[in-house]
Amino acid sequence: MTQEKVTNILLLLKDKIPTDQIENLKNALESADDNIYESITIYSKLHNPIITLVLSLTLGAFGVDRFYIGDVGVGICKLLFGWLTFGIWPLVDIFYSFKRTKEKNLKTILSCLNNNSNNTYFNV
Repeated sequence: MTQEKVTNILLLLKDKIPTDQIENLKNALESADDNIYESITIYSKLHNPIITLVLSLTLGAFGVDRFYIGDVGVGICKLLFGWLTFGIWPLVDIFYSFKRTKEKNLKTILSCLNNNSNNTYFNV
């Protein structure tokens, strides 16, 4: 892929993936075909970490943040048993769900890049 396209994708995704994985994603994009560019730029299954953070702060005690990113099992557990921890689990999960959103976005991008095959650049 051309350097301009790689730079555009990285600028588009920099807030939606873990910062420690940006260099690895750059390497993977550089070795990818040019025809994957449109698939990545218009891919709509990426979740916004800021929305996850807002949901965690407002409705996190009910597990809404976890339902949003697709962790339905954790969302149900948080809804049913979060009160048993006297609010500690929802409080700690604010930061973890933000991180988990970025990790899930990275996995989505990688599956788009590799057509659901394993990538040797990443350990997520």
